[in-house]
Amino acid sequence: MKRLHALVLLIFGLALPPVAAAASQGLAVMLSLDGRLDTASVSHLRHELAVARDRDAVLVVLTLNARGIVAEAASQAIEAILHSPVPVACLAYPSGTRLAADATRLLSACGVAAMAPGTRLDLAASTQALRPLADRNGRMVDWQQIDVHAGKDLTAAEAQHARLVDLLATGPEALLLALDGHRVRSHAGWQVLHTDNLRLVHDNPGEKEGIMAWISDPNVAFLLLLIGFYGIVFELAGPGLILPGTLGAVSLILALIALQDMPINYLGMGLMLVGIAMMVGESFVALFAVLGLAGVVVFTAGSLLMFDTHDIRVSLPMIGATAAVSAGFFLWLIGRLLRLRRRGAVSGREAMIGARGVVAEDFAGTGHIHVNGELWRARCDAALQRGQHVRITAIDGLELTVIPEEK
Repeated sequence: MKRLHALVLLIFGLALPPVAAAASQGLAVMLSLDGRLDTASVSHLRHELAVARDRDAVLVVLTLNARGIVAEAASQAIEAILHSPVPVACLAYPSGTRLAADATRLLSACGVAAMAPGTRLDLAASTQALRPLADRNGRMVDWQQIDVHAGKDLTAAEAQHARLVDLLATGPEALLLALDGHRVRSHAGWQVLHTDNLRLVHDNPGEKEGIMAWISDPNVAFLLLLIGFYGIVFELAGPGLILPGTLGAVSLILALIALQDMPINYLGMGLMLVGIAMMVGESFVALFAVLGLAGVVVFTAGSLLMFDTHDIRVSLPMIGATAAVSAGFFLWLIGRLLRLRRRGAVSGREAMIGARGVVAEDFAGTGHIHVNGELWRARCDAALQRGQHVRITAIDGLELTVIPEEK
């Protein structure tokens, strides 16, 4: 019996250690902020920091690849990081990333600031905003060296040499290994990281965050804005079509949601609206496309000025493609109008003169003839017979003057 009991304990003893080890394994949450950072990105960051806190994570690993960042969003993100009880290790990643000045400030706010080789930092003309963040995280930055690069780019090696960042790492996993034993500060205070046995859990953005990230792209927002305006205009031009109006309304709402926290240049937006109005006006008042082409020029100028920052802008290919399509449409319209002018009148009084008719009844003097399927009163000095062909020589009110057509 004792042997059986020992065997059971041995079996359970062999099974238990891995489970106990898994339970004791710490957790590190990996989060990525890519593209343009706005308030939607900040909401996502706050959510993931709260999740890391609730799951008792040891560390949040944040990879940063910000092509543009709204200043207000940067301040909100920094505040969220400074108040996080879970320390945040931020890595400028991947290679080739160039962080804008506000993104550099965000990197400095993190308990660990790291860069991948080949990345760069954009330093503002003044480095004053970086100093309190670096001091808080215990970085002994060589500010004299940093100030030399103020207003310029700073390579990863230069940033590490000046101690603006803590270390270089080729990726999140390498960063995690390098941080074992590193002293870091969070809102909960200073602590020493033990990362050699941490399990790295990747963050998966929800559908809402994914949609917001997609429509927040300046090119997508720009396209949605155009679809919205054109959809509404076509619906107003042809009431009852339903589809253009519905599509336009939905697109316009999505565009306004995306643009709500972007630094809009109102001069650029105004020029865009004037350009669209001029192009639409061409459809109602035909001026040989002069108004429409002028609208294309005004619209393109407004598109280039749409955002009040260099970090966030509509791509030139997108603007060029939109302008080219609009200009192509109006050039086609010019050609069509010229062809119609050369063709001459195809209806009305001028079109009747010289047209052929067929006598509807025998008459001499006044009678009736068929012209283009219509029955007209006609006068002729000669006697005509039913079915005989005649040529119209004049028109007086609703009475035609005709002559017999020679056979």
